[in-house]
Amino acid sequence: MTTQTFNYPLSLPATEDPYPTYKQMRDNDPAHYSDTEDIWVLTRFDDCFAAFSDWETWSSERRGNLLNDLPQRIGRTLGTTDPPRHTFARGLVNRAFTPRTVAQLLPPIQRQAKALSDAARQKGAIEFSADFSAPFNAGILGAMFGLPDSEFLRLRHWLDDFFLRDAAPDDGGDPPQVVAMGELRSYLDELADERAANPGDDLMSAMIGAEQDGQRLTRDQVVVTTMTFLTAGFESVNNLFTNLVHALDKHPHVLAALKNDPQLVPTFVEEGMRWDAPAQGFVRTPTHDVQLHDKTIPEGAQVLLHIGAANRDDRQFDIPDQFSLERGNPRHLALGQGVHFCVGAPLGRQMTRIAFEELLAVSDRWDVDLSATTRVTTPNFRGFSRLPLTIA
Repeated sequence: MTTQTFNYPLSLPATEDPYPTYKQMRDNDPAHYSDTEDIWVLTRFDDCFAAFSDWETWSSERRGNLLNDLPQRIGRTLGTTDPPRHTFARGLVNRAFTPRTVAQLLPPIQRQAKALSDAARQKGAIEFSADFSAPFNAGILGAMFGLPDSEFLRLRHWLDDFFLRDAAPDDGGDPPQVVAMGELRSYLDELADERAANPGDDLMSAMIGAEQDGQRLTRDQVVVTTMTFLTAGFESVNNLFTNLVHALDKHPHVLAALKNDPQLVPTFVEEGMRWDAPAQGFVRTPTHDVQLHDKTIPEGAQVLLHIGAANRDDRQFDIPDQFSLERGNPRHLALGQGVHFCVGAPLGRQMTRIAFEELLAVSDRWDVDLSATTRVTTPNFRGFSRLPLTIA
């Protein structure tokens, strides 16, 4: 495969099995330029790891961290700023989002997971995203920000549309991702006013009150950070959950191993994140020309650090296409690396562990109706928006 005969399409992560193509790119064109999309794609683990770790060369602030990122986001979120701006904001967010915050959420996580698992077993046949993943995420993210489940689910269509990269409609209106960001921003502006006037025991109130050396987050920083938690949290966790269900359906021996030893669930979660990463990649922009694999990636280019491809690199992992619980906890890139390592990683891991422990406790057999699934079509992520599941 060469750049003359292949151009990476943004739709590739939404295909049934993009991993053979990722391998061809790693082996034959590891610093790939797609002239149809005007993006560079790095697919080898060491290249992606090094770029994630070097913010001075690979900026998140120049062009954002999502493919064709929205100008309204760039330079204003944790994911689209570089140090020192990022360091200050991340420090204050960390003061608000503490281990105590995660610990306080464990009881509602446990209750929600058990109730939804029991309901799923009683029904037998469910649409996993709508009947389990979405309400579970809504309940926990809602608890984080003091929103009732019904209110959070009302926001769901904005969260779903946020990561789309559709063209503007023929009637001259804004594309859905721009509409979604505007609506969500308006909602969160009002919520920030309410929390500032009447602080509660929630993460937005904690961010408003967080202080370091006499400095606080601006109101805009609080709003866009809340937006990041809601959008990235909802999208990433839903995709992780659905990918893990799909993995269990494809690997009955893994399901049997987990039933025999539930203590393997954390290992299952880590291997699942590696094997089919929910976030397939994030953008970085070189601050100067970079020479890599006999090519020159120009300053200012949009470069996709391809997590999905890097996590299957046989230079890093033995038999990478195999889903193996014996791999332990590999050094994967599903949660990022460096200064932008996922701030919600501890919570996401706990949510996923508890959810699958409860689901496994009430089931012995998992069957996914692959003929009726629908994959997400957002170019940075991989997962299912519809996943019919039968458990027994």
